[in-house]
Amino acid sequence: MATYDIAILGGGPGGYVAALHAAVKGAKVALVERDRVGGICVTVGCIPSKALLDSSHAYWVTTHGEDHGIHVEGARFELPKAVARKDRVVAQLVSGVEALLKGRKADLIKGEGTVVSPTQIRVGSQTVDAKALIVATGSKVGIPPIKGLAEAKPLDNVGALALTEIPRRLIVIGGGAVGLELGTFFSEIGSDVTVLEMLPQPIAYADAEIVRALVRALEQRGVKVRTNAKVTEVKRNGSVVSVSAEIDGKQESFEGEHVLLGAGRVANLSGAEQAGFTTNRLGITVDDRMRTNISGVWAIGDCIGDPRAPKLAHVASAQGEVAVDTILGEDAVMSYDVTPNVVYTHPEVAQVGLTEAQAKEKYGGDMKVARYNFRASGRALALGEVDGLTKIVTAGKDQRIVGVHIVGPQASELIAEATLAMRLEATVEDVIATIHAHPTLAESFREAALSAAGRPIHSPR
Repeated sequence: MATYDIAILGGGPGGYVAALHAAVKGAKVALVERDRVGGICVTVGCIPSKALLDSSHAYWVTTHGEDHGIHVEGARFELPKAVARKDRVVAQLVSGVEALLKGRKADLIKGEGTVVSPTQIRVGSQTVDAKALIVATGSKVGIPPIKGLAEAKPLDNVGALALTEIPRRLIVIGGGAVGLELGTFFSEIGSDVTVLEMLPQPIAYADAEIVRALVRALEQRGVKVRTNAKVTEVKRNGSVVSVSAEIDGKQESFEGEHVLLGAGRVANLSGAEQAGFTTNRLGITVDDRMRTNISGVWAIGDCIGDPRAPKLAHVASAQGEVAVDTILGEDAVMSYDVTPNVVYTHPEVAQVGLTEAQAKEKYGGDMKVARYNFRASGRALALGEVDGLTKIVTAGKDQRIVGVHIVGPQASELIAEATLAMRLEATVEDVIATIHAHPTLAESFREAALSAAGRPIHSPR
């Protein structure tokens, strides 16, 4: 077999994007994947969970549409049909990626791959030779060391997305993105959901004010969030699972049909354990060009151990492009300063840049905060979704934007403008000078900028 310019182990959003990026630049590429291309994100993570969340939201709106003049009797949510729709969405995306790889003449090699040298990946009896390797083996569910948890057979994201019966009661251990998103889904279709978070707030990295607003909105939809909750034991007795937790010094017990792990993911080094990589507690150690300690081998995505790099699909994709560009001799460097992060609850949460607390620590008195509440937004009122706000964090006399935080409908879409503004080092005056369509949710960004400049129009201050 001919030698490839680049061979990639792992076909998730880091690996397959790297393959496509390299192929479009003329490199001869091999992509090794043991399952379906798209990885966790496309097959059992980002995409399928959003498909189900859109289904549950449609059901929620239908069954809570009295103010819109919608009255539906006997509405029911058929989980098997929603799961089948989710599977069709996944299949379409997987086939689309495979077609792109084929069209760009990137070889997709199916099988369990192992890095056996800085220039070789073994796949079964086949050896893939390449001038450079990229390791993109992703992540796996982290199982907390809780007494009885493994024996209770908890759901992970894969199991939760494949359920065909709606659980009457669901207990979620961990208030991260996975826990809150799946908790939202099951709550909207009728489950009694309790989220147990060990830290003082769920989504620990997010702005505290935004999280408080989210928790209030989720509780109105039936998602109970308990913080400072240290789970001490999990027991299963037939069809019922009980969870014991110490909350603010007191022992409490919760029961449900299922317990779901929502506490996050850890690096998966399958196929790369014996390669000799320098690692840390988070994963493979890399530099800003995604180079490992082994010459000629790069690593990207969830398997790396850079504390600045969130385990997100779009981060893995960007890292893949940087790795390929570096391999091909370009001057590419990975930067994490302007990285959007979204939690697809209802309402959604999105952020980019520094939180208020981080900006205060970094800039002191030179930082300012301004907000615009969605209750003053004509578009949010028309939608009937007014639980939310846009918050801008600025620094310096010119009020350069250093952070934007949104909770509310379509926050995942609204954060893109804020991300671009920060990428271009925009000030609040740059945003104010940009005409925004009316009525839109996007206007909230300009309204918050007006408040930051001391010239509010549709808000008191």
